[in-house]
Amino acid sequence: MDKSTFIERVKALQPAYAANKEVLSQLSHINLIAIVGPSGAGKSTITRQSGLPYVVGDTTRAAREGELQGRDYNFRDDFEPLMQEVECGEFVQFVIQRETEFYGTKAASYPSSGACAMSVLATAIPIFKTLGFQTFLPLYVVPPNHSEWMRRLSTHRDKDLESRLLEAKESLSAALNDPSYVFVLNDNLDSAITTMRKIAAGDVDPTASARARSSANTLYEHLQKVIR
Repeated sequence: MDKSTFIERVKALQPAYAANKEVLSQLSHINLIAIVGPSGAGKSTITRQSGLPYVVGDTTRAAREGELQGRDYNFRDDFEPLMQEVECGEFVQFVIQRETEFYGTKAASYPSSGACAMSVLATAIPIFKTLGFQTFLPLYVVPPNHSEWMRRLSTHRDKDLESRLLEAKESLSAALNDPSYVFVLNDNLDSAITTMRKIAAGDVDPTASARARSSANTLYEHLQKVIR
């Protein structure tokens, strides 16, 4: 099976997809923090250095510069086994991004119980909310400002800047229109890591989140002018 065939088949299953009972039962013991944010915001660094167990998702897209197999994602091109896993309900959830790439997470990637974090596409947040986690919190990591964000992105050597900017615009729009999000401003890495640890412990500072949300809104307004 080639990739295009896999994507077409899995898209047909998506509207009625449900994880199997064993998978859903496991989720009721998990407190998930879903990390959303643009490339270059520092999501992976903050999450790993916070000490929280990190849930590694599966994807059919190619690894980007600096990404490692099994650390950032399980990069999949074994489409026959992947299709069988979907058909058996082994994935907690999955989405098809831009009609071309599969992103999903398997129960085996989660801890058996307790708090954990994972990078989640903004488009998948509504699905995650329905899955029966013990607690679920979407968290948006905001870069300090547009110029610093562009500087960070310039260090990436792949050539998909336009798609990254479009993803950022879409994720910012989704987060800013969803009051359940907590926002974390990554203008100082140590501070952002401390904030993440506090949030995982249930200590959310609404004032700090509001400041970060304001920065996110400023970034979104800029992207609206340059990305149509």
